[in-house]
Amino acid sequence: MRELITSWIAILGLLIAGLSAPARALPSLDLAVIVNLQTRVSQMSAVEMETMFTRTQTRWSDGKPIVPINSPPGTDARIAFDHAVLRLDPDDVGRFWIDRRIRGLGLPPRHLGEPGSVLRVVEKLSGAIAYVPESLVGSSARVKVVARIRQGKVLPP
Repeated sequence: MRELITSWIAILGLLIAGLSAPARALPSLDLAVIVNLQTRVSQMSAVEMETMFTRTQTRWSDGKPIVPINSPPGTDARIAFDHAVLRLDPDDVGRFWIDRRIRGLGLPPRHLGEPGSVLRVVEKLSGAIAYVPESLVGSSARVKVVARIRQGKVLPP
């Protein structure tokens, strides 16, 4: 009888621990936020990036259109970026864009799946801003790093 009670207590403890654990751990992916070399900024804050990726700011200070490029929904890069910059989990991001569409306030940024393709697009497209795994950028002179995201925090380049 004592063993049965001990077993039930252990099972109950595991169930309670499972209920209190987050649904998904945040990815531990280091990201580099990159812009086209012609862009005049050298550093960006989370708030500045948030306005660009939520489309509340649509032009750079020189008047050029901002072209934000996201990773696909559900990818580690997208989850890490949205958490650090927008302070939203994937479900909240989805609800945010549904609300914006219903109100006629715009569509979400386009997304590209392959980080190498993202790097090439930002390199060639004036006004582009995106994020890629930091390891992909390295010491590349093809794009400008304006921020880094490490362990859920936005840091200077």
